[in-house]
Amino acid sequence: MNGTSLAVSEHAPKLTLQDELERAIASRALVTYFQPIVDLRAGMPLGYELLSRFVPPTLTIQQAFDVAEQGGMAWDLEYACRTTAIDAISTLSPELRGLRFFLNVSPQILSDPRFVAGFTSSLLQSHDIDQNRIVIEVTERESVRDYPQFERLIRHYVNQGFQIALDDFGSGHSSLVTLLSSTPHFLKLDREIVRDVHLDSYRQRLVRSLVDLAASIDTRLVAEGVELWEELQVLVRLGVRYAQGFLFEKPRPHPMPLEPALCQRIQALLQHEDSPRNELDETVGRMVSACRSVEARSLRCAELDNDYRHEPSLDEVVIVKEHTPVGLVTRSQFYGRTGGPVGYSLFSRRAIDEVAKIHFLRVAESTHVTTLARLATERLHDDLYDPVVVTNAAGRLLGTVTMKQLIVRSAELEIQNAAGANPLTGLPGNRAITRWLLELTEHGNFTVVYADLDRFKEFNDAYGFLCGDEFIRVAAHTLEVGTSRLGEDARLGHIGGDDFVIACRGAVPVELLQRICDDFDRNKMNMFNAADIERAAFRAVDRQGREVIVPLTTLSLAAIGGTLVGPGLHPALLSQIAASLKKKAKQETIVTGRSVVLFERRQQASVPAERLNAG
Repeated sequence: MNGTSLAVSEHAPKLTLQDELERAIASRALVTYFQPIVDLRAGMPLGYELLSRFVPPTLTIQQAFDVAEQGGMAWDLEYACRTTAIDAISTLSPELRGLRFFLNVSPQILSDPRFVAGFTSSLLQSHDIDQNRIVIEVTERESVRDYPQFERLIRHYVNQGFQIALDDFGSGHSSLVTLLSSTPHFLKLDREIVRDVHLDSYRQRLVRSLVDLAASIDTRLVAEGVELWEELQVLVRLGVRYAQGFLFEKPRPHPMPLEPALCQRIQALLQHEDSPRNELDETVGRMVSACRSVEARSLRCAELDNDYRHEPSLDEVVIVKEHTPVGLVTRSQFYGRTGGPVGYSLFSRRAIDEVAKIHFLRVAESTHVTTLARLATERLHDDLYDPVVVTNAAGRLLGTVTMKQLIVRSAELEIQNAAGANPLTGLPGNRAITRWLLELTEHGNFTVVYADLDRFKEFNDAYGFLCGDEFIRVAAHTLEVGTSRLGEDARLGHIGGDDFVIACRGAVPVELLQRICDDFDRNKMNMFNAADIERAAFRAVDRQGREVIVPLTTLSLAAIGGTLVGPGLHPALLSQIAASLKKKAKQETIVTGRSVVLFERRQQASVPAERLNAG
């Protein structure tokens, strides 16, 4: 009910605020506003929070509730807001009534016998509202006084089919004890945690931990108060799927669809975050199976019941509107809603749209398999085994993918990726690197950087293999950080030993590669003892068994630009060019004592693969 306001008459100075509140409640000078809670994955509202306002607005809701609580009118005010909200829901179209509606209720009102007796599923059914669509949002203006009683009340409403949301989690009275007592379906993250999250690494770590917490207790985390694109970008990266705030829509007297431009921008954010989870990943399009689809409002529940009874292999039906998926009906969900004499008599003549899931996992065919596996397994228990609906780039239905298909293929890809990865660093190995280079050389503009450690063998001999392995991991981490600065398409692989490759499209500024060298020279100091750092060298034994003084280990980068070597260059020739460059770089590191990057400046001719293989 945040944002609610109260009318004050022209004669307000002659009346107390309590008198004004009584008059406003009695005259029902109320209107319900709807603010969307957006499912970022679906690009549409999951539901709406219902906010009450008195007209004309002159007093805030906080003032109104302060007066109501002081004057013993909290029940009357909440009742007026709630009944007005229910009336507003009942006037919506059947499609909109299929969404979820969040009604604010304080713990004290929730425990009031009048609320328990009056707020029932039969009340909602009399308004043609399905109680499964109502979410009781517990707003803690005061702390819960009796947790056992609170827990019993929550269980009572859940058993009736209602869902529970815990509001403003992370602030005020909203505590872990309340979380334990309510076991909510939705956890609404307080706006003070969301505000400027893109500027605060501590808040980001907190949000990430709450995302993990929500997933582990089978609840959905909703970020409230999102106002900036920068905030949303970070929230998406941290794993937040549901959000609410002025960035999407301010509260309105009538629910409105999201602006297409807004949906497109959200989709672009998601695509940026949905990069492949491993180098052998593939898109889900090749896994799609045909499914039965029906036009919206074209099939009644009695007809679908007959189809299910005579077609044992029919597990789901996708509802479409102009070829776009708008609903999903699974066999188990259908009989869960329509089973029994009451359910069948209630729904048999209705269109299956009224028992369909409007919110279901729907992805484009370009979504990567391992990304989809993560999204699918993060769903709530009731949705966990539903098929995934797949569309083309234009949003038209292609078919579905079952959870069994998805889990099996995702596991196969993870195993294949693990087999090809370097066991020391976990980075992609030779097979993936070769594929990258072949892809890059088909285009005319790319950069490949070969990296290795100078005098690493001597370090291994002097400090031992365990320290040597740790040094490899230090180099890998430094290169990973550096690669992330080179652009979204830049990829790092580990050939083996102390050899690495960075592959990326386009030109790379030499300054960014030099920064990698500088970072390595700083990070490597943790690998040497104080005496060796002081003299900038360490003692080692050469191949003849003689003790020698060796400069500290450095990093050599050999960078080759695709515009210099021309299209169609075989990867083997790239490694030959790099070997020559690295030799020069190593000589320079001995003189300077610092890590070095060298660029290939000479034009190279393309060499066909068959000539390289023959030679």
